[in-house]
Amino acid sequence: MKRHITTSLLSVIVAAALIVPLSACGNRTESLTQGGGAVQEQPADGTNNTSSEQNQDQEQETNNVQTEPAQPEEPALVKEQISVFYTDDDMMELHEQKSDIEFADPKDKLKVMFTALQKDGAKGEASLWKHAELLSAKQDGAAVTLDLHLPDEARLGAPGEMLAIQALTRTYFQLQDVTSIDLLVDGEAVDSLMGHEEIDHPITKP
Repeated sequence: MKRHITTSLLSVIVAAALIVPLSACGNRTESLTQGGGAVQEQPADGTNNTSSEQNQDQEQETNNVQTEPAQPEEPALVKEQISVFYTDDDMMELHEQKSDIEFADPKDKLKVMFTALQKDGAKGEASLWKHAELLSAKQDGAAVTLDLHLPDEARLGAPGEMLAIQALTRTYFQLQDVTSIDLLVDGEAVDSLMGHEEIDHPITKP
């Protein structure tokens, strides 16, 4: 009887000894599984969020680039030097001077030339077209048409009118592609600009 009890106690002790490490192993395995899942999930979530934010930033930058309006380029200025003609105080003859002009559109060249003709010379020579107004200027092939408005202060006597026509035609005839000039006053082909000298329509290059 005593031996039977001793054997039963040994069996219980052995069984208990086996259960304890197995339980510990199971807990360790569960803990590793849970811990490993937590470690793996955290970087996975972080990577996805970072990638999503980067994609959104890239899309926003792309949209900003596409929606920005293109800035038009300003046309380059063309610079030329031309001869401009003035008269002396006595209106006896013409004096030639060089003048630098600038324009962006070739269509504006005729107007810019007239503006240069309206300025007094660098040495005090008087402009014969200072008070005149250029209403329009156009070129059709080799023919130039200038439409002028002449207020009272722009009208000269006979010598002044003759020199004014010469100054204007010599200024424009220096252009190689211009062979004729038609001068109009307020849109009309008048016989005389200022009432003294008759003019042809058009005036042709000599």
